[in-house]
Amino acid sequence: MSFLHNKVFRKLVLLVILAFSVLTFIFINKILMINIFIILSSVVSIYFIFTETYPIYLLIFLSFVTSYAFYGFLYQFNLPPWVIMLAIMVVFSYLFTYMEQKIGILGNKRLIYLVLFSLVILEVFLALSYFLINPLNQSIVISIVCYLFVGFCYTILARHTDNSFRTYLLIAGVSILIIFLSSNWGLLI
Repeated sequence: MSFLHNKVFRKLVLLVILAFSVLTFIFINKILMINIFIILSSVVSIYFIFTETYPIYLLIFLSFVTSYAFYGFLYQFNLPPWVIMLAIMVVFSYLFTYMEQKIGILGNKRLIYLVLFSLVILEVFLALSYFLINPLNQSIVISIVCYLFVGFCYTILARHTDNSFRTYLLIAGVSILIIFLSSNWGLLI
């Protein structure tokens, strides 16, 4: 597992995840303004990957575009769900490993939290796939769940005292409520 700590390998894997997700996002999504925003955000993400700064932004952005890409493979390309489930476990496990390294989580329970994080993301992904809301909204909800895990890891596991976990819970709860109340139920675009 020492190859996960190699900076060149870490940057390469993050760039592959970013390229796969953004290209799939642009291929599936036909709204020009959203695609321009994603392209600009991906350029910013490339800069953050090479400078190894703002890992929280990278996790949230990569979780958004990756989950949208996986929803595209599920809905439009009709890939078998088990393939998508396996891909979600691998990609989000790596993203969480990256976050653990950047936040500085130490201890023997890292693997437990890694598996827990990946399983929760997978369950949220599968539960949201039963709702008839836009995959963009579904991907935003997954990003919010990733934001909650970052808050949990940052405030509780890494014991940073500059922020409270209640703040993360409040922001995530309000965001999810706004998404569900403003969603157009029944249309998959």
